[in-house]
Amino acid sequence: MSIPRSVVISAALCLLLTIVPACKRSAVEEPGPFGPASLYLSFEVFVSPNVILTSDVRQTAEVRALVKLGGEPSADQTVFFTIISGPGEFDNYTRRTAVATNANGYAIVNYVSPTKSQISGDQYATIQVQPQTSSPYWTYKLVDIILLKGE
Repeated sequence: MSIPRSVVISAALCLLLTIVPACKRSAVEEPGPFGPASLYLSFEVFVSPNVILTSDVRQTAEVRALVKLGGEPSADQTVFFTIISGPGEFDNYTRRTAVATNANGYAIVNYVSPTKSQISGDQYATIQVQPQTSSPYWTYKLVDIILLKGE
């Protein structure tokens, strides 16, 4: 009993179609360097000093946010600074302010502490730093400034 010619041709064709595409590719395609993955926002926050010994005179601490877009410092990005707990204010007499980044990607504000007579003991001031984005997700960092009641 012989196998019909049409069955042999069909089987050979199926085998050929499964082998040929596998042999055709010899390299993996790499994504381009300017794809969506290269466009990302990152930021860092610095406070100096982060511990303040209160006295009869109000002390200041510099709060800096470095904003980068695609790994490079980004100018003219709006950054919001908010004192979410603890005493003190910014040097514009508010507890929330918005600052644009400079040419080096930094947005800078000065935190102004209370005097030693305005607090009853050691405290924290917590500042939320948030760059403005079009994302529906909140991107922020919290930093603490320790306030030690002076003698």
